[in-house]
Amino acid sequence: MTLPELPHLLEAARAWARGSYAVEAAVELLAHHGTWLHRRDFLRMAVEYAPATYGQTPYASISWDTLHSALFNGLLPCSNSEAAVLRIALSLAEGHPVDLGPAITRLDRTNLAYVLAAIRHAGGDRHAWASVGDTP
Repeated sequence: MTLPELPHLLEAARAWARGSYAVEAAVELLAHHGTWLHRRDFLRMAVEYAPATYGQTPYASISWDTLHSALFNGLLPCSNSEAAVLRIALSLAEGHPVDLGPAITRLDRTNLAYVLAAIRHAGGDRHAWASVGDTP
């Protein structure tokens, strides 16, 4: 199945994540980071899209376990910063362990702000993203 353009894919992923602060936070972190949801290998490997049918909302589910395996087996080549963001998203969404010390030190100021907003969101603050000042 062909995936929709990013805005529609993002809305579908948000619909799928709705109801779990932690999964919502992970999806928002990936959206704000701006890399992973643009990568065809990421999308092909771990995103299943279901278009709207009979008035239903489309959704795009993310296989966090598949991403975890792919990242740790070298199937998703990326920078240290990109890997850190994905590891933190995996930890938020599925509880995969992440060593925060090395992960945080690999982030620039912008990505650190995204991670902090994601942590606040996971804690129940859906308005945390207003503090980062951009909207994906």
